[in-house]
Formats: sequence, C-alpha cells, structure tokens
Amino acid sequence: MNSIYYIDEEPLEHRDFKKNINSFLWKILYKRVKKNLDSSIINIENFRKIVFNKKSDNHIVLEDSILPLVILKNNASLYLCPEDSKEYYIPLSIAFCSPNLRLDIVLIEGELELRNVEISKKEVLEHKPMLLVKNLKILEKSFRELLNYLDKLESK
Repeated sequence: MNSIYYIDEEPLEHRDFKKNINSFLWKILYKRVKKNLDSSIINIENFRKIVFNKKSDNHIVLEDSILPLVILKNNASLYLCPEDSKEYYIPLSIAFCSPNLRLDIVLIEGELELRNVEISKKEVLEHKPMLLVKNLKILEKSFRELLNYLDKLESK
C-alpha cells in the first residue's frame, strides 16, 4: 500500500485520523512544528519542484539516507476502497520511508502538512500530524538530500 488515504481533503491540524481533538499538549507540539516549518527548506515551491519533476520516477531510492525510499504522488484523486466501499481522498504528497518510520509531506488546501504514518499489522495506515521537531529535522535532511538528487539528475 503506497498511497496516502484520507477521509477527505481537510487538514488534520490538531486532530487525529478520526477527526477527534486530542490533548492540549498535542496542540502545543503541533504549533511548534508548524512554526519551525515556516522557516524550513520544506516549502510549496520546493514541494512542487519535486512532485512535478519530469526526470524522476514515482519511487526514488536515496542511498545513505535516514529515510531511503521516497514515494511521489503527483496527482490528487479519489479512491474507492473495496473493503468498506468508501471513497478516500489521495492528495499530492511525498512520502519518505524506512523500515521503522514513514513521514509524509501532503499538500492540502494550498498548505503543506507534515504527517507521521504508522502501519499496523492489519496494514491499515494511521495518520497523525507531526508533533516532534526531531522528526521535522529528520524530514528536512531527507528533503534536502532529495532536492540534491534531483538537481544532479537535471544537470546530466
């Protein structure tokens, strides 16, 4: 399962995947990550540069990276799930993956959102907003490596 599935195209902000408001601490942590994102290399211009790059595939492997597998979703669509017959929204996104961690950058309503993705044993994706600045730093490093990789592709 490589795509990101959401019930709708609304931002998660301080809500979990079921749209339940979580604790006050969660809201504070989320705002801290959003504040750091404002001055980050992760911005809409760089996001579009990566997602709409014509020289790269939808799956990229970055050697010697913390999150070596990159999955690009360069068109938003709706997905009809055969198990529950519900439609799920699949937004434009970049997923950075390793065996034990997956961090997503999602474009929803003209804004970037960072999400942690946990894959349960049932192989159901559970999305939560990114709450740790530590994860943001890991994501920024991987994002920078991806930009460098794409610049090398273009220069060839």
